[in-house]
Amino acid sequence: MKTQSFYAKRIQPLVFMALVTVACILVTAALHLSTLERVQINEQFFLWRSVLDAAAISHDGQPESVAALFADMAKTEGNQYTVQAPDGSTRYVVEITGPGLWGPITIMAGFEEDLKTLAGISIVSQSETPGLGARIEERWFTSQFAGKQGPFRLVEEGTADAPEEIDAITGATITSESVRNIMNRVIAESGNISRGQ
Repeated sequence: MKTQSFYAKRIQPLVFMALVTVACILVTAALHLSTLERVQINEQFFLWRSVLDAAAISHDGQPESVAALFADMAKTEGNQYTVQAPDGSTRYVVEITGPGLWGPITIMAGFEEDLKTLAGISIVSQSETPGLGARIEERWFTSQFAGKQGPFRLVEEGTADAPEEIDAITGATITSESVRNIMNRVIAESGNISRGQ
């Protein structure tokens, strides 16, 4: 029976693994660099759309029209946005992040001129359970904050009828509580929003 040399037994597998690793890294780096600009454009589009949604500005969701609306109506000041609505009113949108069940939840919260009444909210990012906590992005959930002042309390899904009540998502109690806590915090801090005079 022939025995393998030290090189064939130990060095050759290491060289092969190193070459495969370098090849995989080069392919991954090339893909990253070739899509980087597109990813940045998409991130900007999602941010602009979230600001418009939080300010309750209607749009068709197309990148070109969202970009045009944002350019015409919004001014950026740090992590705050001032939006001139078509009716002549001014709305203020702030970004706020808080803990969720599986990771941070980032929300754009839009306020009317009184800085107490919510114009709307939009979920910018979340990593909640698909089909359960991730339902916080659904229109029925986010739209229930519009026109309300808080502080909010959760009730069983489909039963909210008082101004301070928000429907919790069935099966996603912790995520619902997280959104409620984030929104109650941003409402409590809304007096710090700059009117950008």
